[in-house]
Amino acid sequence: MKYTLCQIILGLLLTSISFAEKGYDKKQPAIVVTGKVTDPTGQPLIGVSVKIKGTNIGASTDANGQYNLNTPEGNITLVFTYIGYITQEIGVSSRTTVNVTMQEDAASLDEVVVIGYGTIKKSDITGSVSSVSSKDINAVPAANVMQALAGRAAGVQVKANNGSPGAPVSIRIRGTNSIVGNNEPLYVIDGFPVNDALSINNASIESIEILKDASAVAIYGSRASNGVVLITTKKGKAGETRVSFDSSLGSQQLIKKMEMMNPLEYAEYFNYIQTAQGVAPIFSGSRLSEFAAMGEGTNWQDVVFRRAPIQNHTLVISGGDQKTQFSLTGGIFEQQGIIRNSDYKRHSLNSNLHHNISKKFSVDLTLALSKNNSARQSSEQGRFGTSLIGRAYGIPSYLPVYNADGTLAEPVLLDPRVSEALWNPLNFINETKNILKQNNVLANGSFTYRIIEGLSLKVSGGIESRNGLVDFYQTKKFQSVKDGVASLNSTEYTSLLNENILSYNKTFNGKHSVSAIAGGTYQSFNNTSVSAGGRNFLTDVTESWSLAAAGLPGIPNSSLTDATLLSGLGRVNYGYDNRYLFTVSYRADGSSVYSEGNKWGYFPSAAFAWRISEENFMDFDKTPISDLKLKASWGRAGSQAIAPYSTLNQLSAGSTVFGTGLYTTMSPTSRLAADLKWETTEQTNIGLEVSLLNDRFTFTADYYSKKTSDLLNMVQLPRSSGYQNSLRNIGVIGNKGFEFGAGANIFNSDNFKWDLDGNITFNRSKVIKLYGGVDIQAGLLQMIRFTDFGNTYREGQPLGIIYGYQEDGYKPNGYIKYVDQNSDGKIDLKDKVQIGDPNAKFIYGINSNMAYKNFSLSLFTVGSHGNSVINMSSVAYNIDNTNGTNKLKDVVGNYWTPQNTDAKYPAPLPANAANPLLFSNRYVEDGSYLRLRNIELAYTLSKIKGFGLRNASIYFSGQNLITLSKYSWLDPDVNTRGGGNSLDQGIDYASYPNTKSITGGLRINF
Repeated sequence: MKYTLCQIILGLLLTSISFAEKGYDKKQPAIVVTGKVTDPTGQPLIGVSVKIKGTNIGASTDANGQYNLNTPEGNITLVFTYIGYITQEIGVSSRTTVNVTMQEDAASLDEVVVIGYGTIKKSDITGSVSSVSSKDINAVPAANVMQALAGRAAGVQVKANNGSPGAPVSIRIRGTNSIVGNNEPLYVIDGFPVNDALSINNASIESIEILKDASAVAIYGSRASNGVVLITTKKGKAGETRVSFDSSLGSQQLIKKMEMMNPLEYAEYFNYIQTAQGVAPIFSGSRLSEFAAMGEGTNWQDVVFRRAPIQNHTLVISGGDQKTQFSLTGGIFEQQGIIRNSDYKRHSLNSNLHHNISKKFSVDLTLALSKNNSARQSSEQGRFGTSLIGRAYGIPSYLPVYNADGTLAEPVLLDPRVSEALWNPLNFINETKNILKQNNVLANGSFTYRIIEGLSLKVSGGIESRNGLVDFYQTKKFQSVKDGVASLNSTEYTSLLNENILSYNKTFNGKHSVSAIAGGTYQSFNNTSVSAGGRNFLTDVTESWSLAAAGLPGIPNSSLTDATLLSGLGRVNYGYDNRYLFTVSYRADGSSVYSEGNKWGYFPSAAFAWRISEENFMDFDKTPISDLKLKASWGRAGSQAIAPYSTLNQLSAGSTVFGTGLYTTMSPTSRLAADLKWETTEQTNIGLEVSLLNDRFTFTADYYSKKTSDLLNMVQLPRSSGYQNSLRNIGVIGNKGFEFGAGANIFNSDNFKWDLDGNITFNRSKVIKLYGGVDIQAGLLQMIRFTDFGNTYREGQPLGIIYGYQEDGYKPNGYIKYVDQNSDGKIDLKDKVQIGDPNAKFIYGINSNMAYKNFSLSLFTVGSHGNSVINMSSVAYNIDNTNGTNKLKDVVGNYWTPQNTDAKYPAPLPANAANPLLFSNRYVEDGSYLRLRNIELAYTLSKIKGFGLRNASIYFSGQNLITLSKYSWLDPDVNTRGGGNSLDQGIDYASYPNTKSITGGLRINF
C-alpha cells in the first residue's frame, strides 16, 4: 500500500480534529450515534472520517476504531471516508449504533508509485513505468528478487544463467545496449543505488517499479541506459502492531531426465563402430549376455542429481503511532542443490523506521543485513564431458558406482576405453569444497526539513558494504591429483552515498500542479581483494586454514580499485487541469574513471502526456472508457561501461631473471590506454493507456526506439605497436520494439472473483556500426572435434547472430555433407551462413487469480518464442564416438548405415580431414517454450476467534511443473555464459540444470 506524504499527514490529523458543527440548529434535539470502524480483517481503523452527509458535522475514529457523533433527529446519512478505502454512505434512521467494515479501494492503493527521487500519482506518469506488487514478488519461492521478476512486466526479460541455488540471473530491459559494458539494470533499494540486489529478502519488499523509457530513467543519468529497478521495502503504519508469519517447505528435483543407452545398447553400438572400421567387435558374445542381464544398468544421473529440500521462513512486525512508525522483517531462506554441496543459505534482517520529530522535522532509517553462504559445484570445466554435469550423462551405464569392497569405482580405471576425464562424479562432489561466504550491510538514513508548505529538503547518507570470502579446497583423494589444493580469496566492496534533494509540490487555483526536485549527490566505490593458496599438503585435516602447510605455496595477490561519481540533477512535473502533463529532467554526472575532458556526461529528457478522458468532449454516458492517456517521451541515459583506470597506462607486477638472479618487475600491460567517451543511449517512446468500465479492463501499449552510440569494444592492434589491443569507442547498437499489457476483472461477485492480466514484448536489435565494419565473434565452442564461434556481431544484423555451416544430408560413406554455398568446390569459412538467432521474437507472461469463497487458485505462465539455442550439451552424446562416452537412447537404431541412409545421426565413425565435423545447423535448436512457472491453491480462514489471529491460510504450490517445448535437451530457458557484459548468448553448455518443485506453506496474520 502506497501513500503520498500529504495523505499520511491528513490521516493522522483526522484522529485529533473534529469537524466544525454547523448546518443545523443546536437547540434542536440530538441523538448520539456510536460505532466501530474496522478493515476487512476486523482490525480497527484509526482516523476514519465520519460525517453527516450535506453538512460539516463530523468526527473521526480513535485508536480503537470507535467514534461518537451527535446527530439531529430524523433520517440522516453518515459518510465514512478513509485513505485507501472505498467511501461508504449508510442511512442511520433511528439507530444509535452503526458499525462499519471498510473495503479497500484497489485503484486508490495503486494510485501512487515510486519514481526516481520521489513519488507520483499513477495517473500523472508521463514515462514508461511497470509496477510489480509484493504479492507477485513472493508468489514464487526464489533465492533473489531478479528471479521473481520473470514474466511480470512487459519489456523485461529474465534469463537463468544456470539453475544452481543462489545463482544470479541476467535481466534485459528493452534489449541489450552494450558489448563490453554491463547490460544489467541499475538497482535502487529505498533510494540507494546498489551493486546488486541478491541479498535483499523478497518478503521485505513492498513493491518494485521498473523504469524503462528515457523520461523515467534519465534522472539516474550515467547508470540508467539499461533501465532502473526501484525496490521499496515495507514501512510501518500507525495503528495496532501487526505480525505476519509465512513458512514454507518444498522439494526440488531435476526438471527433466535424459534417456541414455543401457549396457546392451551401448555394447551393440560400439561393436558396430569397430565392425564398420574392419576391426573385431569390442564386446564378445558372453559379455553381451552379461550386459543384457544388467537391464538399464547404472543411471549416473541418479548418482549426480537428487531430490533436494527448499525452505523459507519470514516474520514481519510493523506498527507505530502518529509520531513513529516501524517495520521489521526477518527471514531464513535455505535451498539445497539437486547436486550435493551446492547449497545456498541466506539469513536476513530488514528494518524501516520513520519518526516525526515535529511538524517541521522527520527522520528515516532503513537497514538491511544479510549473511549468505553458497556452496558451489563448478559446471563447465574445459571441454564438455569432462565436467561434473557431463559425467552424469557420459559415463557408460554398465560401469558401477562402487567396487565390491565398497570403495568408489573409477570408470577410467575399470575400462581403458573410457575417457580419462570421466572420473566418478562422487569423487568430485565429496572431495571438493568451494564455498562463498558473504556478509552484506545496506544502511541509509535521511533527515527531512519541511521549510514551508510544499517545500522540503531531504539530506541522506548511507553505506553499502559487502565482505566476501571464497574458501576452496580439494582433498588428497581428488581424482588423479592427490596432493591437496587450497585457495582463499577475500574481497570487500564499500560504497558511500550522500544525497541532498530539494522537493517542491504545489497546486495553484485548482488547475496548475507543480512537482519539482533539484539536488546533488556523491557516491564512492571501493573494491579490495586479497588471495593466497597452495598445494601438496601433508594432510587434509586443516583444509584451507593452514596455507603454511602447503608443500608448494601459491603466489599471493592483492588489488585495489577506487572510483567516485559526482552528480547534479533536476526534474519538473507540471500538470494543467489534470489533462496536460509535462515532465523535463536533467542530470550531469562526473565520473573519475573517464579521461580528462570526458569525465562529465549530460543526460536530458522530456515527456508529455495527454489525459484525453478528462476532456469535456468525452461523454462517459455514451462510452465505456473511464481513462484514456496518450504519452510521448525522449531522452538520453548513459552507461559506465569501463572499469577504473581503463583510461590510464597500467603496469602489472611480475618477475624476470637477470643473470642468475630473480627480480620483481613492473611492466606495461598488453592493453593500450585510450581517450574514452561515455556510452550514451538515446530513446524515444510513444505510449497509450486505456481503462474501461471503471477500470474493470485495462490496456497499455508502448513503442520504443533506442540507439546506443560511442559503443565500447576491444580493437586489435598491430604487433609493431607493442600492445595486443585497446579499448575504443567503436560502434552503434539499436533496439526497437512494442510492449503490450492488459488486465481484466472478469468476475467480481460475492462468492467468486477472477482477475486476469498479461504482457507481451516484441524487441528487434540491430548492430548499426562497428569499428572498420569488422565482425566481432564470441561464444567460442571448444568441442571434442571442432572449434568454432557461436555468436557473431555483424553490421546490419541482430545482436549475436549465429553463423555456421548448413548440412545437406550425408555422403555415400555416412559422413555429414555440408552445403557449398559459393560453389567453389570446397568447404571453408566462406560457406558459413546464418543458422540461428538467440534473440526471441517475443516474450510473454500470463497471470490468473481466482477465488471462490475461502479458496483461491493462481496460475502464472511465462514463455519465449522464436529464439535459438546452441545445444552444445548433447554433442558428446550423439555425434562424438572417440572417448567411449555413453550415448542418448535416441541414437539407438537412428544412425546412418547402408540400410538406413535417411537416419537422424551420421555414421558413428571418427571424423578426419577429408570428413570433418563442423559447427552446423544440427546444433542450433528452437528454444521457444511455454512454462507453468507457478500454480498455487490456498485456503484462508479469517477472523479466527480466541487466538488473536486476523486470518490464516494454508497453501500448496508447484514451480516449473510443466514446460512445453521442442528443445531436445534439459531446459530451453538457459544461457550458460550469460552475464552482465557477456557477448555469448543462447548457449547451453554443461549448465547446472533448473529444477521443478512442490511447496507447501502456512501464512498467519496477527
